[in-house]
Amino acid sequence: MTLYMRLGGRPAIVDAVERLSSRLNHDASFSDATKQLPEIWQEDFAEFLIFLSGGAPFYDSSPISTLLSPLCPTDEAFDVLVDHLAAVLIGRTRSVRLEAEMRLMMEHVRPYAVSDGSTEDATGATLSQASNAVA
Repeated sequence: MTLYMRLGGRPAIVDAVERLSSRLNHDASFSDATKQLPEIWQEDFAEFLIFLSGGAPFYDSSPISTLLSPLCPTDEAFDVLVDHLAAVLIGRTRSVRLEAEMRLMMEHVRPYAVSDGSTEDATGATLSQASNAVA
């Protein structure tokens, strides 16, 4: 079963991204950056997560660097973003395995999201290899 299905499918991911947006607006370290995000940000990010987690065969919206770079000027900001994402996606289930798989999935996004460009994927693993390692 894909991560997409274990997270609850499209409705759960769309809902989580809405809650993520609200959390980011209330987090002082993100509040200025979220004011600059386009209105379509939530929809595009939800579609990206749906694709990345195995729920869609392709993604053809805004590049992930465009979506996340304004929020993630540093690795630390990316880590906080992923913490917020874990809280809204995993939520009450508190599945350690599910959260670990989601965090590993997001690690593959880090080089494209962190705007300083200094981050590299140290594992060299592809997303499918990472998913197999966690499964």
